[in-house]
Amino acid sequence: MEQAELPKVAKVTGEEKEECIFRVRCKLYRLRDDQWKERGTGNGKLLRNKETKKIRFVMRQEKTLKPVANFILQESPLCELVPMKGNDKAFVWSCNDFSEEEARLEKLAARFQNAENTALFKSAFEAAVKFNNLVREEKLDQLVYAPAIEDQEEVVVDDPDKNTTAD
Repeated sequence: MEQAELPKVAKVTGEEKEECIFRVRCKLYRLRDDQWKERGTGNGKLLRNKETKKIRFVMRQEKTLKPVANFILQESPLCELVPMKGNDKAFVWSCNDFSEEEARLEKLAARFQNAENTALFKSAFEAAVKFNNLVREEKLDQLVYAPAIEDQEEVVVDDPDKNTTAD
């Protein structure tokens, strides 16, 4: 018996009108009941909307692709990176997260594989906050655009006993 070929279906991610300007692999945590709870491991991305120019942070849990973070970068006191106490490869910040459909003020933390990725994240995140502030203030002549990068999900094979990909 021959199997019919399934038609190709366009995958809609909600990111079609955006361009990726930064991507880094990390582990994301959320503060709940005074404890850091792991949200997931995957690629944290900064996406710039082609029409509104606003930049948001999006992270999906690898394999399931469930959103674990989704927020527009805003001015202080939100989206202000603070080094995590006792960990030189992690940052903490507050944001209005939309990963669970409705906005919720959250305290998030991200931990990176190494000091280089940590520094790259800090630089890109803070530049995106400044960029969004200029967009909000309509100072479009002062915008400095980060170049778009190819947004391709990396297949990471991890040994579950070691879990080295985001440590």
